[in-house]
Amino acid sequence: MKLSLRLKSIANLVDSNDVVADIGCDHAYLDIYLVMNNIVPKTLACDINRKALDMGINNIKKYGLEDKIATKLCDGITGISKDINTLIISGMGTSTIIKILSNDNVKNINKVITQSNNDYYELRKYMVNNGFYISYEESIFDKDKYYINMVFLRGNKNYSSKELRFGTMMFNKDYYEHMVNKYKYIYSHIPKMKLIKRLTLKLDIKYLEKYINN
Repeated sequence: MKLSLRLKSIANLVDSNDVVADIGCDHAYLDIYLVMNNIVPKTLACDINRKALDMGINNIKKYGLEDKIATKLCDGITGISKDINTLIISGMGTSTIIKILSNDNVKNINKVITQSNNDYYELRKYMVNNGFYISYEESIFDKDKYYINMVFLRGNKNYSSKELRFGTMMFNKDYYEHMVNKYKYIYSHIPKMKLIKRLTLKLDIKYLEKYINN
């Protein structure tokens, strides 16, 4: 099975000892890829949407993987089994991811792989404040859009505000050039009387440009 670059980048973050639940599995393509390529022996594909899960079930049957990919209609991680130690949560916003992870079942989770659509600072801050540290980050450019992958592992580390805002592992320079251009556009549209907001954004631009030019 051929995956999009976005999904394949997530698959590359899964280890052989991960017992995976794919939350919001949609068509279950990621689960099928993980099992067919012997990255993990089994997965649990979950979705809150009955129609989406049914499409995933049909795809799993198409590849004859019913005995290796279990499915569950559920809201987030509600009702996942205790043997699950790794969550994959992608294709949704940070507020939804945080809501999913606020469930008590997260206590059995040692690893969370996310690909959020927005608010990376809020996601990092939430995870760090709730017993995880940032193990790995990367930017992926697929179909004219950047995606940020993050891997959180159980444990504690301290981070600066800059690290929480821009990442602990600097991404590729193309991504930061993209961010600088975005910030400059926003800066140009901020009313001059909003001095603090303009100053904060100007400092962010300077911080990123320093990295780009090194």
